[in-house]
Amino acid sequence: MPPLSAHARAPKQGRSRLSFERIIEGTIDLLRERAYDQITLADICERSEVSTGSLYGRVAGKDELLRVVQVRFLERLAEQFTDEAARIEREATGLAQVVPAVVQSLGNLLRENASVLRSFMLRGPTDAAINAAGKKSAEENHAKFIRLLKACGKEIRHPQPDRAIDSGLLLVYATQARFLGLDSFGGKGEDADWHDLLDDLSDMMLAFLLFTPPKR
Repeated sequence: MPPLSAHARAPKQGRSRLSFERIIEGTIDLLRERAYDQITLADICERSEVSTGSLYGRVAGKDELLRVVQVRFLERLAEQFTDEAARIEREATGLAQVVPAVVQSLGNLLRENASVLRSFMLRGPTDAAINAAGKKSAEENHAKFIRLLKACGKEIRHPQPDRAIDSGLLLVYATQARFLGLDSFGGKGEDADWHDLLDDLSDMMLAFLLFTPPKR
C-alpha cells in the first residue's frame, strides 16, 4: 500500500484496503486513456466498482487521490528503471553500446508511461507535492543510467566528463519529453519519427562525450 498524503485516511479493514487498491488501479487505467482533467470521481468509482462514499472515506477529493496514485505509479516506474539499468549493464559493453542503450531505454520508458506521466507533469506547476515527487523520481531514475555512462569514463574525451554526461542526458530527456508531449496533451510524431529521433539522440550524445572542445 503506498504512503498516503497528510490528509488521506489509511483503510484499516481488509475489504477497505482492497477497495482502495481498486481505486488506485482504476485511476491509473483511466489516466492511460485520457487526461486528468477529463476524468471525474464518478468515472473512477465506476471503473473501480466502488461507491463514491467509499472513495471520500479515504481522500478529500480528486487532487489528493492523484497524489496517492502518483506515489504508487512512481514506485513501479523506479522498478522499471532499475530493471533496465541492470539489463544494460549485462548486455552492453563500452561507450558505443551503452550510450544508445541508455538513450533508447529512457525514451521507451517515457513513451510506455507517457499518458500517466503527462497528467502528473501538467498538474505539477499548481501542486507542490506532485511537482516535488516528480522531480525526485526523475533524478533518482536518471542516476541509474548516469552510473552506467560514468562507468565508461575512460573512453570519454570531454574534459569534464561528469558535466558532459549530466548535460547530455538532460538534453536527451527534454527532447524525448517534448516529442511525446509530456508537457501538453497528446503525443507528437509517428513511430518512424520516434525511432529516427532515438538514433539521432544516441549519435549526438556519443559524439558529445567523445568531443574535445577548444580551449576558451
